[in-house]
Amino acid sequence: MRKICILAVILAFSLRTSYAQDQPGLSASHSVIKFNELTYDFGVKALGADVTHKFEFKNVSKNRIAITEVKASCGCTTPQYPTEPIKPGKKGVITVKYDSKRPGVFVKTLTVNINDGEQVILTIKGDIKSPNVGAALPK
Repeated sequence: MRKICILAVILAFSLRTSYAQDQPGLSASHSVIKFNELTYDFGVKALGADVTHKFEFKNVSKNRIAITEVKASCGCTTPQYPTEPIKPGKKGVITVKYDSKRPGVFVKTLTVNINDGEQVILTIKGDIKSPNVGAALPK
């Protein structure tokens, strides 16, 4: 009987945890940090064009927070983030640059680690096209 009770508690906890993880934007809206957006679509860009975006965020907690790491899903994506703690109510920016020397569709993620153990996933996507003779592409 005791084993059944323990299993029931574990099952209830795991269902609650998986439900919270499945909710889009839940970690960003119930966290110490709130991003203006979690995904950015560059659309179609020319080969070699500037493919940079700034993800803005705000510290919505009552304590200072620190971004301990921003890890890109591949080496073609370079993040820059604040290394100083962010005071309550203050804003910050994570800038991400994608190496547009590779043609084709891309979807890359950035895992933002915060000093309280929280993680937020940011996503960039787009399509890099090689210029064709006579065709104009956006820069």
